Amino acid sequence: MLKDVLKTRRDLLSLKQSDVAEFVGVTPQTYMKWENGKNEPKASNIKNLAEILKVSEMEICRGELFDVDAHEQVEFMKTVASMQRYIDSVTFTSILHKFILDKNEFLSELDLMMRKQHGINIKDMENVPDEVSFKAQEKAELSGESNWERLP
Repeated sequence: MLKDVLKTRRDLLSLKQSDVAEFVGVTPQTYMKWENGKNEPKASNIKNLAEILKVSEMEICRGELFDVDAHEQVEFMKTVASMQRYIDSVTFTSILHKFILDKNEFLSELDLMMRKQHGINIKDMENVPDEVSFKAQEKAELSGESNWERLP
């Protein structure tokens, strides 16, 4: 249930109800009613709730957390990475598009990784010279082997 998602995540992150309420832009009383199941947030509040509680908007809307075992996650990632080598990029991204529920969040995460690993964001990609793009791709491929050890 929605109220359980809100309370579970808030407790896990050691946040006060007033912290969440302030971030979302509602009164603590309003947030308390959401967490007690008396009322539900408006659609306009979902994005900020998801952001502060570090869950997807889908988890809030469905009222259930997607529990992913760390080992299961790593195995899934290894399988996808090995299969990706044999599927053309258009087909692969078409499949991603079909199954990714929160496309904006997915693109935000990719943008964050681009900035962390290469110092550029998605908007900068149009202006990146081919030589720089090739070096970044080569670096990502070379470092990809060791990234598995850093996963949970």
